[in-house]
Amino acid sequence: MQRVFFFICYILVFNSWSQRPIYDYVSFNRTLKVPSELNSERSAVIFSVPNKVTDGIKAVGDYEKMLNQVHKGLRTMGVDAILYLNDIHLNASQSAKESYIELFNRRRVTNIIFITQLSDGYEYIMAPFSGTSRMIKDGSDAFYLKANDLYTLLLNVGKEVRRADQPINNFLIPEKPNYIEGLSIVEKTLLKNYPGILRRSELAVERFIPLDTVGIADQEVLNRIRAYNSSIERKNMELEQLMSGYPYKYVMIDPMTDDELKRNRYQFLLRSVCASAKTVKQMLDYEVLPSETAFVSIIPVMPDQTKVKTIPKDGLVCKFYVRQNISKNVHVGEWDADVTWQDALNNMIGNLIQEHNVGN
Repeated sequence: MQRVFFFICYILVFNSWSQRPIYDYVSFNRTLKVPSELNSERSAVIFSVPNKVTDGIKAVGDYEKMLNQVHKGLRTMGVDAILYLNDIHLNASQSAKESYIELFNRRRVTNIIFITQLSDGYEYIMAPFSGTSRMIKDGSDAFYLKANDLYTLLLNVGKEVRRADQPINNFLIPEKPNYIEGLSIVEKTLLKNYPGILRRSELAVERFIPLDTVGIADQEVLNRIRAYNSSIERKNMELEQLMSGYPYKYVMIDPMTDDELKRNRYQFLLRSVCASAKTVKQMLDYEVLPSETAFVSIIPVMPDQTKVKTIPKDGLVCKFYVRQNISKNVHVGEWDADVTWQDALNNMIGNLIQEHNVGN
């Protein structure tokens, strides 16, 4: 049976932390076919667990127990799962996703495994890794199983792996799961300010991008995509409304490559990253101490005051920053991450106004 799965890529960076399975919108065959090199090559595991609430703030759900159980099961099957990555962090931003995919390729990952904790059980998908952000090649076969509990799921996966009777060449599998957190997305230097040249420069602001429906025949998926695209239109309207508070020139653009940005002479680009507060800090090259359990955001109170907001380290936040497209330096200003993209953007604009003494 062929089924189309879709995953909303970096355009969901500005999300409300709604959770869907992480699969790209790729058309593939749902089968019990075990990848041919599962027991001889490396695999990466992308997992998804329900969010939790910590101190009234939506946060990354507990996953340690699940990962330990999954890794023990995969190790017994002879599957060399060299790393585990939370889907929220994989999709923290387009830059983050590119960094993780580069890591997968550098570590010679051959197979990709998705494990998703659902409201009614667990879902398991594995297939050859495509080497790209789409994860699975269009039209390829993917192993698929679902069960009410994790023990049963792993038991059934193990049965199918043994039935495939592949030669086992993975002998140095680590005893514990290797959980990957935030990879740096800072290309050059992290600067905790906003450049004064923004006063006379045009800031490029990327729009939310709708999903493409080309080649998707599944009507249920098409309906979901169309509903999502309608929400994108509303978000873009809201984005433009919020940007009206930005004190200097800006222009709304569709995402561009570095070469396209240069050709259009866009020197500065507004970007964001959304994940757990700890992971966002790691991605932006902040120092994160093992003893830290929460971080304090500086919230502007206009015209010239601030207040603080404490957010747990596993709380889900967004943080806006300005990328200088020529030097590739990153300007972050104050640490003003917040629990919605709207609040995070307002914080960034307000702190920039105060830093530049706009209107004084």
